[in-house]
Amino acid sequence: MANLTAITALGGIEARDDLFGGVRITEVADTCLASLAMRRGKAARFRKAAQTALGTDLPAPGQRTGDDTRGVIWMGPDQFLVEAETGTTDLATGLAGTFGVAASITDQSDAWVRFDITGRDVPAMLERLSAADTRQMQGGAAVRTPVHHMLCVLVCRDAGIGFTVYGPRASAQSLHHALTAAAASLQQS
Repeated sequence: MANLTAITALGGIEARDDLFGGVRITEVADTCLASLAMRRGKAARFRKAAQTALGTDLPAPGQRTGDDTRGVIWMGPDQFLVEAETGTTDLATGLAGTFGVAASITDQSDAWVRFDITGRDVPAMLERLSAADTRQMQGGAAVRTPVHHMLCVLVCRDAGIGFTVYGPRASAQSLHHALTAAAASLQQS
Protein backbone atom coordinates (compact mmCIF):
# COMPACT_ATOMS: atom_id res chain seq x y z
CA MET A 1 0.00 0.00 0.00
CA ALA A 2 1.23 3.48 -0.85
CA ASN A 3 2.28 5.78 1.95
CA LEU A 4 0.34 8.96 1.18
CA THR A 5 0.61 12.30 2.92
CA ALA A 6 -2.34 14.67 3.01
CA ILE A 7 -1.67 18.17 1.73
CA THR A 8 -3.61 21.38 2.13
CA ALA A 9 -5.34 23.23 -0.71
CA LEU A 10 -2.23 25.40 -1.02
CA GLY A 11 -0.07 22.29 -1.39
CA GLY A 12 1.59 22.28 2.03
CA ILE A 13 1.84 19.72 4.79
CA GLU A 14 0.85 22.45 7.27
CA ALA A 15 -1.81 25.10 6.71
CA ARG A 16 -0.50 28.56 5.78
CA ASP A 17 -0.69 31.37 8.32
CA ASP A 18 0.31 34.81 7.01
CA LEU A 19 0.47 38.09 8.90
CA PHE A 20 0.47 41.48 7.17
CA GLY A 21 0.49 44.31 9.68
CA GLY A 22 -2.83 43.98 11.47
CA VAL A 23 -4.31 41.35 9.14
CA ARG A 24 -3.88 37.59 9.63
CA ILE A 25 -4.83 35.21 6.80
CA THR A 26 -5.04 31.58 7.89
CA GLU A 27 -5.68 28.60 5.65
CA VAL A 28 -8.08 26.27 7.50
CA ALA A 29 -7.58 22.72 6.27
CA ASP A 30 -9.77 20.86 8.76
CA THR A 31 -13.34 21.78 7.81
CA CYS A 32 -15.88 19.26 6.52
CA LEU A 33 -18.54 20.66 4.19
CA ALA A 34 -21.73 19.27 2.72
CA SER A 35 -24.32 20.86 0.46
CA LEU A 36 -27.89 20.39 1.62
CA ALA A 37 -30.85 21.06 -0.68
CA MET A 38 -34.52 20.50 0.09
CA ARG A 39 -36.32 18.28 -2.37
CA ARG A 40 -39.58 19.46 -3.91
CA GLY A 41 -42.64 18.61 -1.84
CA LYS A 42 -40.60 17.57 1.21
CA ALA A 43 -40.59 20.84 3.19
CA ALA A 44 -42.18 19.52 6.40
CA ARG A 45 -39.96 16.45 6.54
CA PHE A 46 -36.88 18.55 5.66
CA ARG A 47 -37.49 21.06 8.46
CA LYS A 48 -38.11 18.30 11.00
CA ALA A 49 -34.89 16.52 9.98
CA ALA A 50 -33.01 19.85 10.11
CA GLN A 51 -33.97 20.34 13.76
CA THR A 52 -32.58 16.88 14.57
CA ALA A 53 -29.47 16.81 12.41
CA LEU A 54 -28.08 20.33 12.50
CA GLY A 55 -28.24 21.33 16.13
CA THR A 56 -29.22 24.84 15.02
CA ASP A 57 -32.00 26.64 13.20
CA LEU A 58 -31.87 26.95 9.43
CA PRO A 59 -30.45 30.36 8.56
CA ALA A 60 -32.43 33.13 6.92
CA PRO A 61 -31.20 34.51 3.58
CA GLY A 62 -27.78 36.12 3.95
CA GLN A 63 -27.10 34.42 7.28
CA ARG A 64 -25.16 31.67 9.02
CA THR A 65 -26.34 29.87 12.14
CA GLY A 66 -24.47 27.59 14.51
CA ASP A 67 -21.32 27.80 16.58
CA ASP A 68 -17.57 27.39 16.04
CA THR A 69 -17.75 23.61 15.64
CA ARG A 70 -20.80 23.32 13.34
CA GLY A 71 -22.69 25.82 11.23
CA VAL A 72 -25.17 26.20 8.41
CA ILE A 73 -24.81 28.86 5.71
CA TRP A 74 -27.73 29.98 3.53
CA MET A 75 -26.73 29.53 -0.13
CA GLY A 76 -30.06 30.10 -1.91
CA PRO A 77 -33.74 29.23 -1.55
CA ASP A 78 -33.87 25.88 0.27
CA GLN A 79 -30.11 25.39 -0.24
CA PHE A 80 -27.51 25.38 2.51
CA LEU A 81 -23.84 24.66 3.11
CA VAL A 82 -23.21 22.72 6.32
CA GLU A 83 -19.78 23.14 7.90
CA ALA A 84 -18.25 21.03 10.68
CA GLU A 85 -14.85 20.41 12.19
CA THR A 86 -12.82 17.59 10.73
CA GLY A 87 -13.16 14.59 12.94
CA THR A 88 -16.86 14.65 12.19
CA THR A 89 -17.39 11.21 10.77
CA ASP A 90 -18.46 11.57 7.17
CA LEU A 91 -20.69 14.63 7.46
CA ALA A 92 -22.62 14.01 4.22
CA THR A 93 -23.41 10.38 5.08
CA GLY A 94 -24.56 11.36 8.56
CA LEU A 95 -26.84 14.06 7.17
CA ALA A 96 -28.22 11.69 4.52
CA GLY A 97 -29.14 9.20 7.23
CA THR A 98 -31.26 11.82 8.99
CA PHE A 99 -32.74 13.66 6.00
CA GLY A 100 -33.43 10.59 3.84
CA VAL A 101 -35.52 11.48 0.79
CA ALA A 102 -36.22 15.01 2.06
CA ALA A 103 -32.88 16.37 0.86
CA SER A 104 -30.16 16.05 -1.71
CA ILE A 105 -26.79 16.01 0.05
CA THR A 106 -23.31 16.10 -1.46
CA ASP A 107 -19.92 16.06 0.24
CA GLN A 108 -18.15 19.35 -0.56
CA SER A 109 -15.10 19.05 1.71
CA ASP A 110 -12.56 18.82 -1.11
CA ALA A 111 -14.32 21.32 -3.38
CA TRP A 112 -13.64 24.42 -1.29
CA VAL A 113 -10.69 26.14 0.34
CA ARG A 114 -11.24 28.11 3.54
CA PHE A 115 -9.32 31.18 4.66
CA ASP A 116 -10.03 32.85 8.01
CA ILE A 117 -9.09 36.52 8.01
CA THR A 118 -8.83 38.51 11.21
CA GLY A 119 -7.73 41.99 12.23
CA ARG A 120 -8.99 45.52 12.44
CA ASP A 121 -8.18 46.28 8.78
CA VAL A 122 -10.05 43.30 7.31
CA PRO A 123 -13.05 45.32 5.98
CA ALA A 124 -10.67 47.71 4.17
CA MET A 125 -8.78 44.74 2.74
CA LEU A 126 -11.92 42.96 1.55
CA GLU A 127 -13.25 46.16 -0.05
CA ARG A 128 -10.34 45.91 -2.50
CA LEU A 129 -11.51 42.46 -3.62
CA SER A 130 -15.30 42.37 -3.36
CA ALA A 131 -18.42 44.51 -3.59
CA ALA A 132 -19.74 43.02 -0.33
CA ASP A 133 -20.32 45.72 2.29
CA THR A 134 -18.07 44.14 4.92
CA ARG A 135 -18.13 47.23 7.13
CA GLN A 136 -21.88 46.74 7.67
CA MET A 137 -21.86 42.94 8.04
CA GLN A 138 -22.72 41.69 11.52
CA GLY A 139 -21.55 38.41 13.04
CA GLY A 140 -23.51 35.61 11.39
CA ALA A 141 -23.95 37.39 8.05
CA ALA A 142 -23.03 35.39 4.94
CA VAL A 143 -23.04 36.29 1.27
CA ARG A 144 -22.06 34.71 -2.03
CA THR A 145 -19.93 37.25 -3.84
CA PRO A 146 -17.12 37.44 -6.35
CA VAL A 147 -13.76 37.89 -4.65
CA HIS A 148 -11.13 38.90 -7.22
CA HIS A 149 -13.17 37.31 -10.05
CA MET A 150 -13.85 34.04 -8.18
CA LEU A 151 -17.31 33.24 -6.83
CA CYS A 152 -16.84 32.80 -3.09
CA VAL A 153 -18.82 32.61 0.12
CA LEU A 154 -17.98 35.34 2.61
CA VAL A 155 -18.98 34.75 6.24
CA CYS A 156 -18.71 37.38 8.96
CA ARG A 157 -17.61 35.62 12.15
CA ASP A 158 -17.01 38.75 14.25
CA ALA A 159 -18.26 42.14 13.00
CA GLY A 160 -15.46 44.27 11.58
CA ILE A 161 -12.59 41.97 12.51
CA GLY A 162 -13.25 38.32 11.67
CA PHE A 163 -14.28 36.80 8.34
CA THR A 164 -14.10 33.50 6.50
CA VAL A 165 -13.73 33.25 2.74
CA TYR A 166 -14.69 29.96 1.10
CA GLY A 167 -13.48 29.75 -2.48
CA PRO A 168 -13.04 27.08 -5.14
CA ARG A 169 -10.26 24.71 -4.13
CA ALA A 170 -9.03 24.56 -7.72
CA SER A 171 -8.32 28.31 -7.43
CA ALA A 172 -6.76 28.20 -3.95
CA GLN A 173 -3.42 29.65 -5.04
CA SER A 174 -5.06 32.50 -6.96
CA LEU A 175 -7.42 33.31 -4.10
CA HIS A 176 -4.61 33.21 -1.55
CA HIS A 177 -2.50 35.50 -3.74
CA ALA A 178 -5.40 37.98 -4.08
CA LEU A 179 -5.99 38.00 -0.32
CA THR A 180 -2.33 38.41 0.60
CA ALA A 181 -1.76 41.10 -2.07
CA ALA A 182 -4.74 43.09 -0.79
CA ALA A 183 -3.52 42.76 2.81
CA ALA A 184 0.01 43.80 1.82
CA SER A 185 -1.36 46.80 -0.11
CA LEU A 186 -2.82 48.17 3.12
CA GLN A 187 0.74 48.57 4.37
CA GLN A 188 1.60 50.76 1.38
CA SER A 189 -1.36 53.15 1.60
